[in-house]
Amino acid sequence: MSEKSLNRRDFLLRLSALGALTAGSGSLLAACGGGQQQPGGETGAAETPATATAGCNDLSGLSEADRAQSQQMRQSLQYVDESPVEGKVCSNCALWIEPEPGAACGGCTLIKGPISPNGYCTSWAPRQA
Repeated sequence: MSEKSLNRRDFLLRLSALGALTAGSGSLLAACGGGQQQPGGETGAAETPATATAGCNDLSGLSEADRAQSQQMRQSLQYVDESPVEGKVCSNCALWIEPEPGAACGGCTLIKGPISPNGYCTSWAPRQA
């Protein structure tokens, strides 16, 4: 079988990331800026997919500690904004958190901050039907 087993260190790392994400989920949603209205009650102009997901690297909505943890997790899980593996993207992963209506970036239960729907990391797992 080619399934990668989860060792204790990876499990504890993921568990701590999940706990921290749960505690700071408000900052995750704020980081994408989804649903914010501009003066006059109008939402922002529609973005093209390329520019929409470019903002998914913006970690400025996170605290300094959360930003450092997010960068470490992104690096250790080899997160990229554009999946190199056909059919495996963040938006069809079991760990994906749907974006707010009108937002381009979603989230992940393992990584803090905005996540590109076209992204990929080594923890990708298929959604269960």
